Amino acid sequence: MNGNKGLFSIWLAVLGVAIVAGLFTTVKLFAQGHGLFNANDVLLWTLPLGVYIFLALSSSGLTLLSGLPLVFGVQKYEVFAKRLVFLAIATLCGAFVAIGLELGSVFHMIYIVFSPNLSSPIWWMGAIYSLELVVLIVKFWRMHRGDWHSGFSKNLGTASFILALVAPLMIGSVFGITESRVTYFGPVMSIYCLVMAFLSGTALFNLYSLVVNRVMGNGVAAELYEEFAVIFAYAAGVVVVFTLLKYAIESATVVPEFLVYREFEHAFGTVGVFHSEVLLGLFLPFVLLLIPSVRKTAFGKILTSALILLGTLFMHMEILLAGQSHPVGPKAEQYPGFISYFPSIWEILVFVFALAIVLLLYTLGERYLKLAEAPE
Repeated sequence: MNGNKGLFSIWLAVLGVAIVAGLFTTVKLFAQGHGLFNANDVLLWTLPLGVYIFLALSSSGLTLLSGLPLVFGVQKYEVFAKRLVFLAIATLCGAFVAIGLELGSVFHMIYIVFSPNLSSPIWWMGAIYSLELVVLIVKFWRMHRGDWHSGFSKNLGTASFILALVAPLMIGSVFGITESRVTYFGPVMSIYCLVMAFLSGTALFNLYSLVVNRVMGNGVAAELYEEFAVIFAYAAGVVVVFTLLKYAIESATVVPEFLVYREFEHAFGTVGVFHSEVLLGLFLPFVLLLIPSVRKTAFGKILTSALILLGTLFMHMEILLAGQSHPVGPKAEQYPGFISYFPSIWEILVFVFALAIVLLLYTLGERYLKLAEAPE
């Protein structure tokens, strides 16, 4: 960034164009509402909500990773702590952009804030993530001021870690308590969101750190990246186990809704009983991570991290769409057996806008906020 001002200017210009397009989308959405999305009375949750889930869970995963030095006192990882906290903040900001535009009207956002429903997991999800964002910002400010180890700073780190544990569980509960949608329902959904959060957060940090190291160089010892690659492999292994368990439950049950679900034309295709995004975005990178000659190279780490990030995004979208695609109740009388979906241009622009906000914050933070700092 500092060495090539021309490329840096081009990068900022690209992000600027994306943000201008996003602002235009925001104005149009708040003027015309949710009808710009390819949603209907059956399929209500679309791409912007999937982007929110992906970014929010990734932010929680980054916060959980920051707990290694900030909560559990693993000093050799303190060199990553400030960057992890900032990345979590920036990623969560992008998530809030996506969910804010998914609501379709600024008045919906105001209504949620001033009419809390304490029995609603959706309200608790928003409240917990909002509190987590505030705690992370205060924690980063204290670190930027040089306060890493005071009692107040340590309490902030512990609070953010606990919130990052609870928030994915609450996202999972939004789906898990939906009894009318059998493919959502159950306690496993919350646990699945938690392990997916840690996996995507670790993948995002690995990918980002290695790219920044290639572009700028940060003097971090290579063995620390090797250790994070091992953590990454373990996280992928846990998600592989949960995914196989999910497939086993679906294939063994005779619940009619699951039998119908297996006939659903899945959004990204299947190979046998396995979804394409699971094979290419989870199983393949996990196998590659088990090969030392791949795991220990920068290219191998970048490739597997990128595959996991794409895979987790598509897996969230697959679950989101498959659970809604089969009309139930009175709606089943006026719609076909399955509802197909493809995002509108406005939904894609919301995705681009949220991603551009995240990348712009990453870029400005890396340039001006000394993210490689560690306590003396």
